Amino acid sequence: MVTEFTVLETAMQILTRGGWVLIPIFLLGWFAWFLTIERYFFYKTIKGNGFQKKDLIAIQNGDIEYLLGSLKKGYFFKLLKVIDQYRSNGETAVHHAMEAVRHEMSLDISKSMKTIAMSASLAPMLGLLGTVSGMVQTFEVIQLFGFGNPVLLADGISEALLTTQAGLLVAFPLMLAFNYLSERMDHLEKNVWSEALAFERRIFGEEDL
Repeated sequence: MVTEFTVLETAMQILTRGGWVLIPIFLLGWFAWFLTIERYFFYKTIKGNGFQKKDLIAIQNGDIEYLLGSLKKGYFFKLLKVIDQYRSNGETAVHHAMEAVRHEMSLDISKSMKTIAMSASLAPMLGLLGTVSGMVQTFEVIQLFGFGNPVLLADGISEALLTTQAGLLVAFPLMLAFNYLSERMDHLEKNVWSEALAFERRIFGEEDL
């Protein structure tokens, strides 16, 4: 039976064999995944609950009061709020307010994304540093004791291989998660903005009739 102590002991053995470089790789991985999970929940928040059939009908009819009561959260909801708030000031005021919300949301959406991408790029570099460190250790052992003791050589080789593996294991899933989130957020941002502009035109088109 695997116990918590056994898992911790195994992790410490891996860290010992991999050398000091494994510590920043693991810390970088935990930090980057924390940011990735936070960004995923932020994406779910700005996405909202999606449009129901009645919401789509209300969008087509320009029924902003119903939509504000139905949606309650999300990027589209924020744009609807400024449309309703500045509607009496005219189309130009509404559009400027929408642009301000768009700029604010664009900054929020891009927050931490560069850090995640940088972490995914940095992890293999740290792994390469560990590889170099392990090979240097191996050559030092060869210089002192020759090739007669494979056990001593194994420590340096183990450090070189484990750090490379750890760097790739951190970077590969992180890059996949980053690409997924970037694509989904870009798609959401473009679709919501396009829908909000169409709704704005519908609102002021009806008032002109």
